[in-house]
Amino acid sequence: MKYTLSKEKSEITLKFEATEAEWQDAETRAYRETKGKYRVPGFRQGHAPKHMIESMYGAGVFADDAMDILIQDGYEKFLGEHEDIVPLDRPSASVDSFDGKKFAFSLRFPVTPEVELGKYKGVEVEKAEYTVSDDQVEEELKRAVERSARFEDKDTEAENGDVVNLDYKGTVDGVAFDGGTAEKYSLTLGSHTFIPGFEEQLVGVKKGDEKDVKVRFPDDYHADELKGKEAVFACKINGVSAKKVPAMDDAWAKEVSEFDTLDAYRASIKDNMIKQGESRARTENENNIINAIVDASSADIPEVLIQNYLGDMLRDIEMRLYYQGMKLEDYFRYTGTTEEDFRKERHDDARRGALTRLCLEEIIKRENITATDEEAEKKYDETMPAPADGSEKRKPDERELGYLKNEIVMEKLMNMLVDNAVFTEKKAEGEKPAAKKTAAKKPAAKKTAAGASSKTAAKKTTAKKATSEEKAEEKPAE
Repeated sequence: MKYTLSKEKSEITLKFEATEAEWQDAETRAYRETKGKYRVPGFRQGHAPKHMIESMYGAGVFADDAMDILIQDGYEKFLGEHEDIVPLDRPSASVDSFDGKKFAFSLRFPVTPEVELGKYKGVEVEKAEYTVSDDQVEEELKRAVERSARFEDKDTEAENGDVVNLDYKGTVDGVAFDGGTAEKYSLTLGSHTFIPGFEEQLVGVKKGDEKDVKVRFPDDYHADELKGKEAVFACKINGVSAKKVPAMDDAWAKEVSEFDTLDAYRASIKDNMIKQGESRARTENENNIINAIVDASSADIPEVLIQNYLGDMLRDIEMRLYYQGMKLEDYFRYTGTTEEDFRKERHDDARRGALTRLCLEEIIKRENITATDEEAEKKYDETMPAPADGSEKRKPDERELGYLKNEIVMEKLMNMLVDNAVFTEKKAEGEKPAAKKTAAKKPAAKKTAAGASSKTAAKKTTAKKATSEEKAEEKPAE
């Protein structure tokens, strides 16, 4: 079967012409594959001759199935002859002509677009750097002290900063509402966890007290049925506890760390903050380089790639929500949105993400950046802990090797881009642009897998017509 190939931007069009002999052969195959579903008097089902079925059901009874056979044959012929072309989606088929003897049809499908890659060596970006001051170290120490504070029960009146353990039941016009009831809930007064006015009315309560808290739900409250409504919460105080912050001294440092003195603990905190700053700066520098490359590049991104990227974004959100004990449908319900809303709102972001993937893949190809099984196995040995029982460490499977090789390729890519970048000194606010440029330093390997786009060919042709991630709890929270 002959065909012609044409390409416009990121879409390929194939035009096929089946000869009379090819059509007859396809009809015969269609008869053999489908004759079992036709009933003809005088014949056992599946044994009626082709001409008898045609005389009873019509001359074109096998035409649709024959077309499907030729479309499938044509597509598989193309895939076999062009292994370098990978369809991104199933082809859309259309009939160009059919006279009962000859059949002409077209197949259209998107493919990975060609990227007009901008400059990627010698990219000039402003250098990100983060320094650590002594004041910042002291602030971190203060936060560490706060985190190690203990809460002790008290019999006196509750103050801001105290934790009140309470049972509450909320009603609107005397009727309880969903999410308005809880038992043994611990609320830190002054934390602004609940709607305005709630916590303030609990200042002064003591263990054993009962108190009605009267509040008004905000006009923008997430539950429509409660917006702007007056509510009464019947509260029973189970207990009050006060925060006891320890003294910042050697004894405290020894208790909360591996160090014997406060000075040693302070030095360790500063060292960790410096490392975090370096890591943050490295990531920011890498992202700035990538953004500069993408800004200078272009490609005709087919819609299927954008939708695939949106699917990846949704799966990422779904995974993070899973670890918070939520489902994706819960997220949409709490935010008052839908998956369709998400896809529309994030469409441009997904297009940018797809273009970024294509740019990085193109650089990897041009620079012939690869990773070997030996490199992946070495990385596995370095990062995988030995079994606790002392047994021999198992070998990585093919999936793990593939992931690690992908990670190594990305590390090599980012090191190459950073090594070849030109960093300008970040100027202070109001300062004139600095003329001095500093050579890029090689960063540590970035430990993220490459976002290579999926390139799985559609082997089966079925003609298609062209055509807050944080949980919002149902409680009197703002």
